[in-house]
Amino acid sequence: MRDIPLHDIKPLVEVPDNSLIYAGIVVFVLAVVVILAAVWIYRYFAKAKEEDLRKSYLHKIHKVDTSDAKQAAYEISSYGRFLAQSERAKDMLDNLDKRLSKYKYKKEVEALDDETLGYYKLFLEVLDAS
Repeated sequence: MRDIPLHDIKPLVEVPDNSLIYAGIVVFVLAVVVILAAVWIYRYFAKAKEEDLRKSYLHKIHKVDTSDAKQAAYEISSYGRFLAQSERAKDMLDNLDKRLSKYKYKKEVEALDDETLGYYKLFLEVLDAS
């Protein structure tokens, strides 16, 4: 009986195993999703921090002591550069900065004149509006 050929039974066929490829694709997609989520979260918190800095600087520029003209000129210019975002605010800051330049870079300076204080108050109003 050993020599009888079997005609109804087919030989074994090798089945390809693609599970590693599918697992690799799933891992890659998950990695991309996690990276995009991390970038989004980072930008969200960075923007929130920037908003907090803006509020802080706006509070500080309102509290500038104008009796010390030299220090006030430096502080207004410093905070103003960060806060001026609109074109109008940037133009006003340039104009105010030109007026404040006579109070900077000198050892002794006189008090802020009324015209410069008026430009400063107008600049504050523009910052509050934006």
